[in-house]
Amino acid sequence: MIRGNKLVVIILMGVLLSSAVAGAISFYNRSPNITNDNNNIPLINARLNSVVNFCLKSLPKGYAACDSQLSPAVSKICAEHAGQPIDACRDGKVDQYYRIRSTEIAKNSTILTGGSKNKTNTTTS
Repeated sequence: MIRGNKLVVIILMGVLLSSAVAGAISFYNRSPNITNDNNNIPLINARLNSVVNFCLKSLPKGYAACDSQLSPAVSKICAEHAGQPIDACRDGKVDQYYRIRSTEIAKNSTILTGGSKNKTNTTTS
């Protein structure tokens, strides 16, 4: 009974955190006053840095919203403000996020695959 309650709490926390990340990233995609005005580069830079840092702090587990939306959002902002001093466009943190996530996903996949192979081998032998 207690295990079930813990699982529900963990799932709810994951949903809430994913929603927060998705909301923050979609804010950048929908904010024409900020993303289309080159006079707001320091504000864009600060907000984008906070999203990137939020995603980095979630490593190695990461968040689904970061996995799916971080790179497209940063790429869009960098394209709209090419040549502007936006940290996320040149500091490599976004690539770092995806490298670490890729390693973690591969590690978990190997663990899961290894476990299922052993299970399969024991039932067929």
